[in-house]
Order: sequence, then C-alpha cells, then structure tokens
Amino acid sequence: MQPQLYVCGSSADPLRIARSTNVTPVTPKRRRLIGLIFSALLIAGLPACQKTGGPQLPAGPYSVAEVFDGDSFNLQAKDGQIVRVRIAGIDAPEKTQPYSNKAKESLVDLLQSGPIGLQPVKVDAYDRWVANVSIGDRDLGLAQIQRGYAWYFVRYKKDISETQQQRYAEAERGARDARLGLWAGIEASVRNPALMPEPPWKFRERTRKEK
Repeated sequence: MQPQLYVCGSSADPLRIARSTNVTPVTPKRRRLIGLIFSALLIAGLPACQKTGGPQLPAGPYSVAEVFDGDSFNLQAKDGQIVRVRIAGIDAPEKTQPYSNKAKESLVDLLQSGPIGLQPVKVDAYDRWVANVSIGDRDLGLAQIQRGYAWYFVRYKKDISETQQQRYAEAERGARDARLGLWAGIEASVRNPALMPEPPWKFRERTRKEK
C-alpha cells in the first residue's frame, strides 16, 4: 500500500494527495525537492501535521456543545461527533478557584461571537485536542488573557508560535497592570500575599500534595 500524505489546512481537514494517472511521476530529483520544501516549512515554525494513522480532527463547521471552564470545552462537528478541546498556551482558574465562573462566562461569550476555527497541536492525556482556537480572525487564547481570565501557560509555550508567545506574555502584563478580571484585587495582595491570584498549575500541584 502506498503511504498517504496529509496536508494540514486552516480548518484542520486532512487532504489526501492521491495517485493519478495524470500526475507526473515523482523522480528522485523531484522527491528531494519536495523534501527540502517540507523541511523549510517546518523550520519556518509551521505546526507539524499529525502522523498518518493517528487521530484525525473531525471536519467543521463546529457548534458549541458544552463549556467546562475558562480553557476547555466540547464542540460538535459537522458529522455530529463531539470534539473535546483544550486551548493551547493558556491556563484558566480551576473550578474551585476564585474567578473560575467568570473565566467560564468569558469563554462562553467569546465562543458565541463568531465562527470557530481549530488548529490542532496534539491530543493530551485526557483525550482532548490541544489546539489554537480562533473566533473569526481573533485568537481565543489571547482574548482570554487580555480579559484577565487566564494565565499565559509558559510551561507549554512550544504549543504556540513565537509570535503568540510574545503576545500572550504582553497581554498578561497588560491585564495585570489594568487590574482586569482575576487581577482586580492584586493591590490587596501587597498587604496580604495570600490574596495573590494562584496560577492553576500551582493550585493543582498543591492540592495533589494535600490529598
């Protein structure tokens, strides 16, 4: 069986490049050229495609099925499949943390504001698609940080582009300086450090140790 080649599109739909009797045979020289072009794309920082035979993201358009918190939700694909999504590059408050409900409400509001686009990065340990999510031409992860309802998740910065990394870091500083969202009470934390917003990753680590 001939190997299948998939190209990552903006809608994350795999496009099969099939053999055809009308296609010019691939010579060794042409094969080397294709390899060089593909390598250049990877060096340019474009997301890698999923491996052949791995899970494939169902095709859109997508509708919102359920929102769990400020960074994860379920979508329903065109064929009815449920797609579990975790927004790449951000971390929002856990359900028992302050501002969790506000972060969830913010995400619901953003998801309803335009067509949803997914650029998958990987599947995580919870069977969710970690993905760059767009609402129209808007970066959903960036929007949550700008509103003050998520942290830039530096630990997983490789899941987003270098440009996004810079924008997310700047957005977090901006939201903090403007006292937006979960940063609203940060001035009180100067007098009482216990009031400083706790990043979700530290909260999860602390609660695991306390069990």
